[in-house]
Amino acid sequence: MNAKQIFLALMTIFSSITLFSQQLEENTDEESCYRKWYKIFQLRGADEVPDGDYDNVVVSLRQGVHGDCYYGKVTVKKGTIRSIQIRIVDGQFEKVTFDAKDDYAVINGISETIVARLRGDRQEVNIVFKEKLRPKGNSYDVAPDPDIEEYK
Repeated sequence: MNAKQIFLALMTIFSSITLFSQQLEENTDEESCYRKWYKIFQLRGADEVPDGDYDNVVVSLRQGVHGDCYYGKVTVKKGTIRSIQIRIVDGQFEKVTFDAKDDYAVINGISETIVARLRGDRQEVNIVFKEKLRPKGNSYDVAPDPDIEEYK
């Protein structure tokens, strides 16, 4: 084998490993509960979230692509998240600490990503207002992608 063949072989192996690791990360991200909620809300849309206290929301906690969803309660004032609490198994609530001076708006039934601390760990938090999800019949009728060859 000459140097050119060795180089090509190494590049092929490196490319395969890189592609495999990216696909693995994307699959993990797609399987998270937050990604599932996000996709549903993108398809169906959500009603406006008025100011008030909500005690049946989904709280998504993530570190990178790994995360879990929990039940919680939040307070919305002036269209932004002002307090977050996560329900513990015994029915009590634990407060999530974040800078409430920042405006974390609720857009299409899901809050913007909030950087918070919970039990000493930095978390990315999103609040999902599942009760504001529009009924299934309100989703848009998706058109297929065009076949370019058909229109030439």
